[in-house]
Amino acid sequence: MTELFHGSKPRPDATRGVPPPKTRSRAPQQRSHETRAALVATARRLFASQGYHETGTGEIVELAQVTRGALYHHFKNKEDLFEAVYRQAELELTENAQAATMALQGQTPRRVIASLDAYLKLLATRRDLQRILLLDGPMVLGWERWSAIRSEFELAGWARTLALLIERGQMAQVPIEPLAQIIIAAINGAILTVAHASEPDKTLAEMTQALTLLIGSLIRENP
Repeated sequence: MTELFHGSKPRPDATRGVPPPKTRSRAPQQRSHETRAALVATARRLFASQGYHETGTGEIVELAQVTRGALYHHFKNKEDLFEAVYRQAELELTENAQAATMALQGQTPRRVIASLDAYLKLLATRRDLQRILLLDGPMVLGWERWSAIRSEFELAGWARTLALLIERGQMAQVPIEPLAQIIIAAINGAILTVAHASEPDKTLAEMTQALTLLIGSLIRENP
């Protein structure tokens, strides 16, 4: 740890009871971070269990043990808080899907298909993610905003993957970003279909098979 002061130490009586400058400046930031984290965690639990429209801001601040003023200091409104929850859930889903395929690192074609399969299976088994990401997400945020946020998480990753496949000769030369957008749109459509299906397990299996065939057909295993 870097020393805060160099040379002679201050006299003890000059600093008695006074925290170091960094402590004074960081303490409010830490409290602010903790308050925001408590609001997001509480809201996520409530949104997942009872839905966005059934959850009131009064319930959120009470269970988070913060004031209503603290809520509106960090978020413009309940929809803004939902977006923070949504982004956290999207990040968790993406990271978990990637982690599930770490053993295939370096085997890009196989990892693409395995990541897609892991991604869809996570959505199928996590009711909290389904409700936040698929059911309430498009309705609360609106289709345009929902799609834009998903692209923030998905577009860069798909663009990198496609570029790598093209570079290795495992995919034909194509415009990368448009193809990535088409793949994301196909996945969005699939997961929404699963979320609203009367037989979600059966629909998930069918959608996974269809997407695997679609995306797999673009990849050459042995160029």
